[in-house]
This record gives sequence, C-alpha cells and structure tokens, in this order.
Amino acid sequence: MPHFLNSGDLAVFAHFLGLRRWLDRARIDLVMDIGGNIGQFASALRYMGYCGDILSFEPIPDAFAALSRRMRGDERWHGIQIAISDHVGEDTLNIMEATVYSSFRSRVTQNESASDTVREKLLVPVRTLKNIIDQMNLVSRLPRTFIKSDTQGYELSVLRGLGKYIDRVKLVQCELSSIPLYDGSPFMTEIIDFLHEHHFQSVSFAPVSGESVRPLEFDYLCVNDAARP
Repeated sequence: MPHFLNSGDLAVFAHFLGLRRWLDRARIDLVMDIGGNIGQFASALRYMGYCGDILSFEPIPDAFAALSRRMRGDERWHGIQIAISDHVGEDTLNIMEATVYSSFRSRVTQNESASDTVREKLLVPVRTLKNIIDQMNLVSRLPRTFIKSDTQGYELSVLRGLGKYIDRVKLVQCELSSIPLYDGSPFMTEIIDFLHEHHFQSVSFAPVSGESVRPLEFDYLCVNDAARP
C-alpha cells in the first residue's frame, strides 16, 4: 500500500466516502454545484451513486460547453451558464490558462505558472443563490439540498448570496486555503466562523489533492442539523 497511496490520497478518499454517507443520511436530492467547470465534481457524485438532481453553474463558455457534453443524456443534471456571487449584475472574471483556477480575484502569484496566468478577462452575468432559489421555487427543497462551492477565493460571497436561506440549507462544502492564494480572499477561519454562525457544524476537512505533503487547499464539509423539512 505505501507504494500506491500516501496519507493525502487516503484523506481525499476518506472524505469522499464520508460525503457519500452524508448525502444518504441527509436525504439529499438536490446538489447545487457552484463552479462546475467541466463537470468533474458532479461526475464524481454520479460515480459514487448519487442519483438526485444536480444544478451546475459555470460562466466560462468553453468550460460550459464541455460541461454540457458531459451532462448529455442525464435528465437530472442541468447547467446554467452564469456565475454566483452576493449580488445580481455583471462582473469581470479572470480566466486562467488552467480554467479551474479562474476567479473574480487576482492570484497572489500572478503569471508564475499556468494556474495563475490570465488568458483573458471576460464580463459574465452574476446572480445570487437566493435569486436562483426564488426563481426556481426551490425553497421547500433546501433542507434536502447540498451546496458545493469551488470558486477560487470567492466562497464567502457565494454563501452570503444565500441571504436568509442559508439557515435552511442542509449540507455545504466549500474550498478553503491555508494561505492567501487570491488577492482580498477571506482567511479560511472567517468562512468557517460564518458557517458556524448559521448553525453549521464541521463534518470533514480534507486536502483537495493528495499530491502534496503540505496541502494549501482543503475541502470543508459541514452540516446544518437545524435544517429540517
């Protein structure tokens, strides 16, 4: 086993196993996939056996095209080509050479690698989750909803955009960084404190990738026990 798995890989694997159990335990039947990119996370959920509804949000045109191809034939997986924020309108997105690192914020290590080199700046539509929930009549489903946010330093804005509905959502997973990776991004404890203020309790804290012995980014999963149908 030491030749195939390191402690980071085991932590990532254990996190996904735990997430799969929580999807069942919380009876989740709607996943809001914020920062869907080309559908990697949603596809992983399907691979793990999740069969409920998925709404993936992705504003980058070529990434959304790839996402659309991946969704094809899955009647319970739908995509919306917008970004999610704490306001409604338009914002300029920094699209990186590696699109998974694209953000409304600038990288601290700008232009040092593909992950932080801006390919183009694109004006994209932004909406709040509260706006989406109201428009799609999803309020009654929130106690069975899992929100995943992977928005490269923009997680707190996504969560604040829930408004009053954050107290009704059952599960949240967001990506946190142990050091500032984007200019002006909140420190990880600020995001955790915000979620704790809204009744969320920690479930899992795992490195995003098992490749590094000193990971900089973590997937943080938390549950709101007060959210009931």
